[in-house]
Amino acid sequence: MIRLQDKHEYEVETADATMYLFGDLVFDKDAYTITYRDEAGDLAGCTTAITCRGDEVSIHRTGPYQTELIMEKGRRHSCLYSTEYGDVLMGVYAENIDSHMAETGGYLEFAYTIDFDGDFVSRNTLHLTVKETF
Repeated sequence: MIRLQDKHEYEVETADATMYLFGDLVFDKDAYTITYRDEAGDLAGCTTAITCRGDEVSIHRTGPYQTELIMEKGRRHSCLYSTEYGDVLMGVYAENIDSHMAETGGYLEFAYTIDFDGDFVSRNTLHLTVKETF
């Protein structure tokens, strides 16, 4: 079971949500990947894979909206983000990445900012908690 909590802080408002999802946790040498499928909302039909390797997190989304985000603590990356209106190239800067994951579960939390052409858009926090279910 995956509990996903996200928070988006914009200049004039804040939005947050909590979702509970079924998914997989797979370890591979020095990294692990959390994979889940969105069944409702704007991302319904998308499969998201979040891979954590040290101070780097990548988010790969397939389905109706395809995305490839790379977040590396202390570095800005240009990433392609797919929306219903088309693809957007945005800057992503990871402020913090905190991971405590074992084969039976744990958590991953990361904070990052998004900009378009260097103009601030939002400050975001994503917290994933993974628990083994039977």
